[in-house]
Amino acid sequence: MKRYLTPWNVLGGLLFVLGLWAFFYAGRVPPTRVVNPPAQVVTPEERPRQVELKLYFAGEKGFTLERRRVELKPFESALKRAIVELVKGPDVAGAVPLLPPGSPPPAVFQSGRVVVLDLPASYRELGYGVRGESFLLYGLANTALANSDAEEVRFLLDGKPAMALIHLSLLDPIRRAK
Repeated sequence: MKRYLTPWNVLGGLLFVLGLWAFFYAGRVPPTRVVNPPAQVVTPEERPRQVELKLYFAGEKGFTLERRRVELKPFESALKRAIVELVKGPDVAGAVPLLPPGSPPPAVFQSGRVVVLDLPASYRELGYGVRGESFLLYGLANTALANSDAEEVRFLLDGKPAMALIHLSLLDPIRRAK
């Protein structure tokens, strides 16, 4: 009669159980791509000034670029103002707003060469499809990149990292084209 409880069988069984544990539970660890919003950085300008903002709106054949001249108040960031103007909607014919009227703008943070846009939780209930959501995210990112010296844009949802808005991933940054 063969013995089943040998040291090799016990060791093999333990390795098997450890492998099962690693297979089922190691994949449940949250991703390490956590983005913590940096402190708001504003370049100080003590007097009002005129700037030209580049805003990217949805159009029939892709994005429509609108150049809008605005006067910035003292200590106001051009990047933050560009995002607020983008949410207000387009002034040019043929451009479609990215958000419904009255939508809150995302919070804007910049640290070095990274812009972080903190999307409000209400953006999840917009009911956009994949196309509308891609216009929203890429319109925000293109506007942020065009009005700053940043190299990439990251997204948060309601102050926390999120896997996706609805359809598109928010984990990977949108980088400036080279």
